Amino acid sequence: MPEITCYFSPQSGYAYLGHGRLVAMAHAAGASILWRPVDILKVFAEGGSTAPAKQSPQRNAYRKQDIVRWAKLAGIPINTEPKFWPTDTLPACRIIAAAQLEGLDPVGLIGACLAAVWARDIQISERANLVLLANEVGLDGEKLATLSESVEAAERIARNTAEAVEAGVFGSPTYFVNGEMYFGQDRLQFVAAALKGTAQ
Repeated sequence: MPEITCYFSPQSGYAYLGHGRLVAMAHAAGASILWRPVDILKVFAEGGSTAPAKQSPQRNAYRKQDIVRWAKLAGIPINTEPKFWPTDTLPACRIIAAAQLEGLDPVGLIGACLAAVWARDIQISERANLVLLANEVGLDGEKLATLSESVEAAERIARNTAEAVEAGVFGSPTYFVNGEMYFGQDRLQFVAAALKGTAQ
């Protein structure tokens, strides 16, 4: 079965914009997605990237226009000035890791966290909100929130982050297919081509 490895931050606007298309693309290709939530601040620091919120006013003005265009194309809502962005992403990363430790598919929870930031103005650094989001997608939120506080969950995020840095990741979302890296949801067409074995 083909695989897509996806390194991402659960507060990434572009991960939000690409999430539905990535999932549909993987389904169509019969591919599995290896979800790798990361400590994005460490990824930025190691990769020499500037966090979007700290970029110049000109770049941020353009980013707001750009995400509206992509949201319209995807047919999803977006708030260009989310109330709780940027935020501490580690609690959300760890509850996603907790789902994985339980052998659960985290796709719905990931989508819920991303939408919480960019469409619902929900603070994903708060435990109660993460419990609510997990419950909304049919998971046991309280159980996962408790597991997210474990050493194992923290270690998984640290390992994902170290692997991302080692692989050359510098931002979110970043996808890998057959060892090839594709940065940004605007590269998903190349991911699709790679899954078909026709990447150029």
